[in-house]
Amino acid sequence: MSGTAETVLLSVWLIWLALWDIRRGELPAVLLAAGGAAGLLLRIIDLAAGTALSALAAAYLPGLAAGGLLLAAARLSREAVGYGDGICFCLLAFWLPWEELFTLLFTALVLCALPGLVIGLIRGRRLKALPFLPFAAGAYLVLRLAALSGAA
Repeated sequence: MSGTAETVLLSVWLIWLALWDIRRGELPAVLLAAGGAAGLLLRIIDLAAGTALSALAAAYLPGLAAGGLLLAAARLSREAVGYGDGICFCLLAFWLPWEELFTLLFTALVLCALPGLVIGLIRGRRLKALPFLPFAAGAYLVLRLAALSGAA
């Protein structure tokens, strides 16, 4: 599958999750599983096309640590960070090489922190919850656009 098609599929999945997160404050297991299965299928296609298993493992498996960080944060924060966010990032490890996934995670954290700080300053108290997936989807789109502008 072409990189453009993968980018579009991943963008649609992340935007769908972001909208669900905004509206419901949780991520549906079926939608998470569907996106994870699609990413896994893409890696299976890579294997069938002749990509070495060791190369795929080296590129994608370390990305599970990004999801692991969010899952640990969910546990330590008593779900101020949601478990769904961590699961989503674990599944993103099928889609993005680990370097891109960590860049996405840190970009999304910065994008999330800025409005969180502003809202906290305006209200004069700490913000208890802010959906994270909209910031992850936005960060992905920003990073893709930056990559496109750099390639032009």
